[in-house]
Amino acid sequence: MRRYARAICSLLAAFAVVAALGLSGWLHAPADCAGPLVDIPAGSFAQTQAQAQAQAQAQTQTQTQTRPASPAESSAGPAEGNTLVALEVINLLKNMYVSEVDVAALLKAYDEKHSIADMLAVLNDPYTRYMDPAQYRTMQDDMRGTFDGIGITVGIRDGQLTVVAPLKGTPGDRAGLRSMDRIKFIDGKSTKDMALEYAVSLMKGKKGTEVVLGIERDEDGKTRFFEVKIIRDTIRVPHVASEMLEDGIGYVQISSFFGDDTMDALNRELDALARQEMRGLILDLRYNPGGSFPLAIQVASRFLPAGAPVVHVVGRDGRRVTYYSGRGPKVTVPVVVLVNEASASASEIVAGALQDMKVATIVGVTTFGKGLVQTIYPLSDGSAVSITTSRYLTAGGHSIDKKGIVPDVVVSLPKPGDAQKESPQEAPRDVQLDRAIEILKAKIQGRKAA
Repeated sequence: MRRYARAICSLLAAFAVVAALGLSGWLHAPADCAGPLVDIPAGSFAQTQAQAQAQAQAQTQTQTQTRPASPAESSAGPAEGNTLVALEVINLLKNMYVSEVDVAALLKAYDEKHSIADMLAVLNDPYTRYMDPAQYRTMQDDMRGTFDGIGITVGIRDGQLTVVAPLKGTPGDRAGLRSMDRIKFIDGKSTKDMALEYAVSLMKGKKGTEVVLGIERDEDGKTRFFEVKIIRDTIRVPHVASEMLEDGIGYVQISSFFGDDTMDALNRELDALARQEMRGLILDLRYNPGGSFPLAIQVASRFLPAGAPVVHVVGRDGRRVTYYSGRGPKVTVPVVVLVNEASASASEIVAGALQDMKVATIVGVTTFGKGLVQTIYPLSDGSAVSITTSRYLTAGGHSIDKKGIVPDVVVSLPKPGDAQKESPQEAPRDVQLDRAIEILKAKIQGRKAA
């Protein structure tokens, strides 16, 4: 049953992820409060600008935003009309951007639109984008993985704000919210044409305060509307989950490379599986949008021999810097990595390293294909800018940008409606997971024979 439940979760996640990769930016928001999914050093929601700068300055990141938010998609912050902040951004671009920029074109665009977002559009770079102070704070919350809210994952589906899934045990879950519920109102405000980031900000709030959602739900062939009152609480987003499958096969899912304690959580889960005499491991990176570049190196280091290359970063001057696997405990059992078209950025770094170094078999479909690295730079007014500062090559020296990683074993999930179900109540089987289990069983048997 767990396998079927996991297939349902994957399909639900796909609604948000596919929209993100094909339409207007990353439209999948974790735990009711995401906005663009990127990673920066953690800081408190009320921290001072100086503290934010000290924590975030020059921290290299990876992110999967498919294009910068347009002015229509996000509320214009005070910096949008602040020429000094625009000049800060131009100076950063001139010195830090992955390639030479046309300063005159940037100045002309800002002079015409008085918008930093529109100015950045001149670069035609989907990953270099401006965040107003509110969006920057939201991103910090996303990275930290702890915030005050109601604990639901939301996305835009068919133009409507939709619940992807509630996090178990959160206020949203206890209030009875379900996957595919449509949120029509938030505290009386219509969500029609509302930007996802703004909707997310409305559902956030201080622990103990109330938010009222107007929900539209399809049930028993009918559509009904009702209101739900929810008391906000502190939410901790889980980024790592595990379980022991059949025949000593461990399963670990990393949903994103965000969160202060993600590496600690991964270590705990791997150690727990080892104590259960794990003989093989499935590392699930499907629907993982990426996140922190340093965290990707740490995760890869659990699987690669010390000193093995993990990734090569190429700066604007063409110089290559190689990052190597560190010391420490290693996973020594056979490994299969699951990926799909929404595995991006940091998850591609890990999958690429394990594939190139031949320590794992990659199963699934070709990944997203993001071979760029961004750095987040705080600005003087509390806003921030994400700038593409380098390119990366996988451990074997391969460029995957706009190409993706091709799995060793290609297995596609059936499209909704195509799969034959054993009963009307049963979800489609996770055929990618099934294939991964088959491969691991063969590897384990091969070790016995040897």
